[in-house]
Amino acid sequence: MAGGTTAIAAFAYRIRVRHALPEGVTLILGLGVVALYLNTRTLFAQFVQGGAASPTVGEATLNVLVFAIAALASYGGNTLGDRLARSDRLSLSWLQRDLSPIVRAAGRHISVTLPAEIRDIEGYDPVEAATKESLVGRTLDFPRGLTVAELRTQLQARLKEKFDVGYVDLELSAAGEIQYLGVARRPAGIGPTLPPNAAAVAVRADPPFSATAGDIVQLWAVEDTPRKLGTGELRARVGSIATITTDRAVATAIDPEAEYRLLTLEADSRPDREFAAMLRRADETMRLLSITDSSPLVGQSVAAIDGTVLGIRTAGESVETIPNRSRVIQAGDELFVIGRPEILRKLDGTDGVHAVETESATESRSGGRPWSADRSEKSE
Repeated sequence: MAGGTTAIAAFAYRIRVRHALPEGVTLILGLGVVALYLNTRTLFAQFVQGGAASPTVGEATLNVLVFAIAALASYGGNTLGDRLARSDRLSLSWLQRDLSPIVRAAGRHISVTLPAEIRDIEGYDPVEAATKESLVGRTLDFPRGLTVAELRTQLQARLKEKFDVGYVDLELSAAGEIQYLGVARRPAGIGPTLPPNAAAVAVRADPPFSATAGDIVQLWAVEDTPRKLGTGELRARVGSIATITTDRAVATAIDPEAEYRLLTLEADSRPDREFAAMLRRADETMRLLSITDSSPLVGQSVAAIDGTVLGIRTAGESVETIPNRSRVIQAGDELFVIGRPEILRKLDGTDGVHAVETESATESRSGGRPWSADRSEKSE
């Protein structure tokens, strides 16, 4: 009885906490079960006999012997249960299905130690070397009982909040240990929101009274004969100084000492610029991936890609934009995929899948001019 109880307890404790059941707990459990049994039997015998009788010397000796055997059986059960829990031959899939997503910790918190190697994320600005050095080997504590997904989310948020890291590519094992860590810096200021071949410039201007940031404006030179310089977007205004984004050619023609007038236009659709600005601000980036014959993706549909496929360039150099999700991937295809850094890294690491370094792909990953079918065909 004592051995069976401690074996079950040691088995469950090893599975749940990943440590051996303490010896003190083992002894208390084993002897406690035996004591409960003996006391229950004695009380039942007294109830049946109708009175309390003092135990004989033989009964007392037997009880002492039973407790001694129970103590030995408790340690034996502890050893047996612990070995069964660690055995590779014992299938625990029915139990691990519920427990494996939980990060286990023996104390009141989970301690996660950052690895000695912290990588840069391809396609993003690298963080300062001093920041990386401050992260190496650092131990961070989190509440126990978190799932792996919850721990991953909290660890990413902690790194972004306390260490001035903009992007975190993180991979954890089922036990909550870091298997891969990559960090990058999020660009700050107005630059990351500028479309390609554009510039932000401050001008002395008199914008309309109701003009606000985001309005499309025309820039006119105040001369004897008004002259239109170009069109831009109003970003900010302070007094008589307005900041606008416009084409580089227009920006270089602006005289910092001259005064201008701004004419507000109705909003128009600018999907190319909006896409470029959104891609620079978002966590996602774009990569061009080449599919070879050995890739497991050959023969699968676009829906199998863990990311957004914007286009496919076939072996015949034709480009198919926004392919149908049922479109079958063929060997020789090149996929324009948008996704988070960890998704693109895993795709690039798949057998038969290789990143293609082209000008369009490089500019797109860095937030430059977004890829389009027309541009790809011209670059050929």
